[in-house]
Amino acid sequence: MKSADSSGERTKSAGYPFYGWWIVLASSTMGAVSSGLTNSGFTVFFLPIRRELVISATAMSLVFSLARAQSGIAAPFVGWLADKFGTRRLVLWGGLLTGVGLILLSRGSSIWHLLLLYGVVVAVGRTASISPTLMATVNQWFVRRKALAMSILVTSFTIGGAALVPILALASAQIGWRNTILGSGMFLFLLTLPVVLVLRNRPEELGLYPDGDGPMDQTQPGQWQSDGASQVFSVRQAMATPAFWLLLIGLVLRVSAADALVIHQIPMLVWKGVSEQTAAFYLSLSFTLMVPLRLALGVSGGYLSPRLILFAAMSVGALGTLLFYFGQGWAAIIPLVVGLAMIEGVSALNWIAIGDYFGRRSFASLVGIMTVFHSTGALIAPVVSGWIFDQTQSYALVLLIVSPVLLLSGVAFAFARRPSPPVF
Repeated sequence: MKSADSSGERTKSAGYPFYGWWIVLASSTMGAVSSGLTNSGFTVFFLPIRRELVISATAMSLVFSLARAQSGIAAPFVGWLADKFGTRRLVLWGGLLTGVGLILLSRGSSIWHLLLLYGVVVAVGRTASISPTLMATVNQWFVRRKALAMSILVTSFTIGGAALVPILALASAQIGWRNTILGSGMFLFLLTLPVVLVLRNRPEELGLYPDGDGPMDQTQPGQWQSDGASQVFSVRQAMATPAFWLLLIGLVLRVSAADALVIHQIPMLVWKGVSEQTAAFYLSLSFTLMVPLRLALGVSGGYLSPRLILFAAMSVGALGTLLFYFGQGWAAIIPLVVGLAMIEGVSALNWIAIGDYFGRRSFASLVGIMTVFHSTGALIAPVVSGWIFDQTQSYALVLLIVSPVLLLSGVAFAFARRPSPPVF
């Protein structure tokens, strides 16, 4: 009797459900908790730490920005390691390092401790254990269902923010920011171990194929559209295309504006007359709205043009920022919350487009390279925003700068058309 391979019949992977969905579940759990504790949720400590350590808004912004910039410095090396040796070990050591960094940070007593522990140790650990590592893992396990799988993963980062922002804000108010960060570090340290037990670098390690398909599914017309349309680009080939640079420009501008808004959202709302606890609620609401947006818009990228969705979202974000500047009360708060949700809600499409345009081969390396650039913007924008507030005691100029930056980001995305297949 002929084997399924030799007869041309399709061979489905053994087991149900496809193990790739367990990869998505484990990756999403790690992403939600780590991102929520160390990134989006960590902004609730902006004002409490600043008050206790008597730090200016500029210096405090530098702490957050340095963490993003440090991630950018480490990302290319992490991406290369992920493509070369697999992602599982990176998640292990990165997760443990992040947990230890938070534990030590809870005892910090100066701006230098914050810069070293949060800006370097936690940032490097987070880069190794979340992005680009988790995205690279999921990208290896899916091709046809890449949009859905990647959207679930990136949405989990938002779920972490939505769920943990109010918890961290309440805990900080009740037991102090130090004990809250200490508990966060211990929890993340312990979570890393079971997550790594589930993760596998790629389906081939278990004798499987991406999406749970058999070997013959790869050659069926209309099946593997993502890799089939773009072929598989090397790093050099991808960087030689206009699409790469337009996506990069759009990404840098989007992340720069988004980080300025996210890091300063609570102080911005306080500037508008909202209490600190209520401002934390609105930040959580922004992340809550991002959950269905990220999932729906990310999945829609598999059917609609990602670049046009990105353009529309950036336009809404630009308008929302302007309305926040001009408005008062609800007329200001709602546009900011919705605009930020749109700006961040489409973030999955950035990475879906990279995987869809350039294939599986160098995904982590490309993400790492792009992270260098957008982390530079993430370093500058929040610090400049903090400096402007220190000088003027107002966020008016910040908002007037962020709005057109978002619109320019959308324009860059709109022109990022799919590249032609590479020539070998």
